[in-house]
Amino acid sequence: MSMELKGSTELRGDIARMADALRTDERGGATVNRILEAAAQPVLEQMIQNASTDPHPRSGKLRSALRIKKGSRRRGARVTIGAHTESGAAYGVPVEFGHGGPHPAPPHPFVRPAFDARAEESYELLKQRLRTALDQRG
Repeated sequence: MSMELKGSTELRGDIARMADALRTDERGGATVNRILEAAAQPVLEQMIQNASTDPHPRSGKLRSALRIKKGSRRRGARVTIGAHTESGAAYGVPVEFGHGGPHPAPPHPFVRPAFDARAEESYELLKQRLRTALDQRG
């Protein structure tokens, strides 16, 4: 059985043009950043909830350090979600994975469970927002 696929070159070109249109919008690519931040929000909310309940929070510093951060422009459109060290909570990794040392602590994952619980919701939100933005551009 043979199969012939037509239009793949045109499809790739259309996708590239749509991506360029969103990257170079009248706000300098702000549309893509807003879409990514909105899509990351459910995972961030779950992370905050997880960090608030397990283990029992001591200072709340880790929980208040959880945020969405924009990536650099030269690496394309991207956001990161988590405890960024410049916000004063450099111990997110030892909490997530546990640590040894003189006072060892078991892992208390809050990042991976948040991603696992809300990734599909974030992906659907991303698709919806991208579709709306592209429809508005025509």
